[in-house]
Amino acid sequence: MALADTTPEAAPDATPDLPGRLGVAVQMLAHAGKLGGRGDLTPTRLTTLAVLSAAGPMRMGGLAHRLGVQVSTMSRIVDIMVASGWVERRPDEADHRACVIAITGDGGALIDKVRQDNATRLADCVARLAPADLAVLEAALPILEKLAQQAACKPAIF
Repeated sequence: MALADTTPEAAPDATPDLPGRLGVAVQMLAHAGKLGGRGDLTPTRLTTLAVLSAAGPMRMGGLAHRLGVQVSTMSRIVDIMVASGWVERRPDEADHRACVIAITGDGGALIDKVRQDNATRLADCVARLAPADLAVLEAALPILEKLAQQAACKPAIF
């Protein structure tokens, strides 16, 4: 007795470039307008603020690892952010020879403002959708959330 093949297959009329198009759309949504009028706030610096805001103070090596950059690159980014007043270097209580990088009040206020602006901008765009498009988006949301969870939990294979 042969077992049934349970391998998921793409629908015959599936768009071959769907993953690529979806990835681009997600990136455009994620970065739309984040940097408008904010001078020196690059995507990497914004990500640095978001990591420090969520995870708290950390050593330079840990921060570099979280952002996927070399420690020397992270050090240059932190130097600029310290000069801007968004982060500060503090003594590491566990090892007084080292320091940790921490978000400042100004950095926290900036990341909060960016998040608020993005939420408002996206809400305005969603509000302008036609009712039929809004229904499709609502129906697709659980699938998008599931994809996001899967992508966040599985390392990319290159």
